[in-house]
Amino acid sequence: MNSPLHVNEEDIRRSARIIITQEEIQDEIKRVANEIEGSIGNQSPVVLSILNGSICFSGQLLTELDFALRYDVFSMSRYGHGTTGGELKHLSYPTTTVRNKTVLILDDILDRGATLESARRWAIGNGANQVLTAVLIDKQVQNSPNRIEPDFSCFKIKDEFVFGFGMDIDGMWRNLKDIHALSNPTSIEY
Repeated sequence: MNSPLHVNEEDIRRSARIIITQEEIQDEIKRVANEIEGSIGNQSPVVLSILNGSICFSGQLLTELDFALRYDVFSMSRYGHGTTGGELKHLSYPTTTVRNKTVLILDDILDRGATLESARRWAIGNGANQVLTAVLIDKQVQNSPNRIEPDFSCFKIKDEFVFGFGMDIDGMWRNLKDIHALSNPTSIEY
């Protein structure tokens, strides 16, 4: 059995490959913004982001939406210090009312769906008329038969650990403009 490599922050970045470029991200965000405008642009929706991972996606998508909206955030986490999801931790909830509103929930990545489903249930439980979801990455995860499907998504990728453009690896590299995938996440201990 191989023992894990102990690597520093730069080694993590060097051991990864770019799978989605900044230009591709910008093009897809504009496409998804147009879809959202066509779907709910006349409803003055409440847009809720799931932080921290969706910060770049949300910030850029919001600037492409040309309609009145209210904005707020959830703070939830499943990954912590690892490369596989764990127990969902709710850190804070939105304070903006969603009662009788159309709600659009934004998240960085959809894998098994626990985080997005929890946010959707919260909005429904607080009286939202309609809840839609948009994700930057729709990860194609095996053995997730009852997983929520996003209403809008920019990219579908295979099941691999990704970081950059708001998504982190152990709290690092959210600031990368491109999206990177670890070449061998099981061999890296950070």
